[in-house]
Amino acid sequence: MKNSLLLVASVLISLMGKAQNVLPIQYDTSLYKQEFILSGNMDYSASSILNSMSSKLIFGGEINDEIKNNSFDQHKGINRFGIDASAEFEYRNMNVNLFKNEKYGFVVKAGYYNYASAIYAKDLFGLTFFGNERYLGGDADFSGSKFSAITFQKIGFGVIDKKSKSSLSLNYYNFSNYAEGFINDGYLYQSESGDSVSLTLDGQFDFAGSSSFMKGYGVGLDVDYRFAVTINQEKSAIIQLQAKNIGFAQMTSKLTRYKVDTLLTFEGFTFDQLIGNSNVLDNGTSILDTLGIDSLSVTKFRILPGYIQVGKIVDESSQQRLQGFFGVRLYTISTYAPLVFGGAHVRANSWLSFGVNASYGGFTRFRTGLYAQSSFKNMTIALASEDVVGLVSNQGKGKSVILRLRYKI
Repeated sequence: MKNSLLLVASVLISLMGKAQNVLPIQYDTSLYKQEFILSGNMDYSASSILNSMSSKLIFGGEINDEIKNNSFDQHKGINRFGIDASAEFEYRNMNVNLFKNEKYGFVVKAGYYNYASAIYAKDLFGLTFFGNERYLGGDADFSGSKFSAITFQKIGFGVIDKKSKSSLSLNYYNFSNYAEGFINDGYLYQSESGDSVSLTLDGQFDFAGSSSFMKGYGVGLDVDYRFAVTINQEKSAIIQLQAKNIGFAQMTSKLTRYKVDTLLTFEGFTFDQLIGNSNVLDNGTSILDTLGIDSLSVTKFRILPGYIQVGKIVDESSQQRLQGFFGVRLYTISTYAPLVFGGAHVRANSWLSFGVNASYGGFTRFRTGLYAQSSFKNMTIALASEDVVGLVSNQGKGKSVILRLRYKI
């Protein structure tokens, strides 16, 4: 069990490379002909695993008992982690009149996304990194754990309002990697001496093992709706409702599914011996068969891993030195908790602005971030991190780097 769980955890972590950032998207009503936007995001966040351990898992290095114990002590009954490594390009053309209407231009999008996430029980972490010895004479409960690891690409075409920059696009998606699993009920009991083991396991694991780049397809929408809300006669706030990758996908490549629902009791040898030495089993019966794990090929229809965010954004035309922004974000994946965020945007001068933000929820708990933005005649460059503590400290629980380039003519 120890070896197999460690292998699964290592594979998952190596695949992962959180999700959209709170770097303010500014409300720009100026008129221009064309705009190019390139954004990239590399973000890892966890509720319980410290950077001192996650950096070793991702980049290599020795994980000693002190590192493992420090992260184990951070764990509660339910824990989360998630990683997003993604990039997106957007082209906006306001020089044409789409549908022969001078109010509308068109937008073209392309993106590459890597998402991985998990919600898991504390004992699953303990079994993976400490083995069975910690649970001799007691139960290890890893019920309610689930994970997913998905890679997909997007191309889209849509309409954009030239003044408000509100837009709507229809997208096509290609899925190139897919793995997903859950454990509804999982209990491991060992006697004090370790020679009697009882395992209850009810779960499922799906993955696309095909070598084909195209393992599934999907269709979905991106919506970016911006509108002004009057606060008083002299002041208004710009609200943005943004939804990305909202739709459905069909896995066209056959998925391999491992499914188990069983109660097993072993006497006379340790669980490590059962897993580590196939000679224990009579007549060459495989470990999977012994554990009651069936393998079959299936197809799957699922919701896209998209998100919805609503909140106040920064008004680029405002002459105020200080503006606040805030909002809430939801993801269409069950491992993600609702996230709330807020921050302050400071315009230092005509070409430089910076800001601070804080968030709570998602795959972690509390995070603080910083960003800086330089605006020139035609170009804007922004660099940010949603987790400043994680960038500089091993006691953090994540890392975040965000880059956004914008060019308009």
